[in-house]
Amino acid sequence: MSESSKLPDDLNELLAHLHERQEKRGNCTMKDRADLWLRFGGEQMDISPPNFHHALATWLTNAGLVPKDKAQDVAAVLYCLGVTNSNNLFQKVNQGKLVPMGIGKNGRRNAKGLRKA
Repeated sequence: MSESSKLPDDLNELLAHLHERQEKRGNCTMKDRADLWLRFGGEQMDISPPNFHHALATWLTNAGLVPKDKAQDVAAVLYCLGVTNSNNLFQKVNQGKLVPMGIGKNGRRNAKGLRKA
């Protein structure tokens, strides 16, 4: 497991862990959310409102959960379903509350906070 989070490093273990949390209706901490976002290239993405759907679809592709050729379709579907960045991790990032956890207000890894060695 990573030092910055209690989340498993292996993707299959990570998914099993997240499924278990979801079934138990257990919360992911902000530290876990930040680590999960940064693991699959979130620090390279602009999560401002106009780019949020594309960034999230790209992140899902990087995580291996969405085929590369479907990322734009997923972005369009997320947009249509009303998935917004005013929710949990993304709202906290935009408010600057995750700076101590390694994510700056632009959604990218910052110089302060936690880093993988």
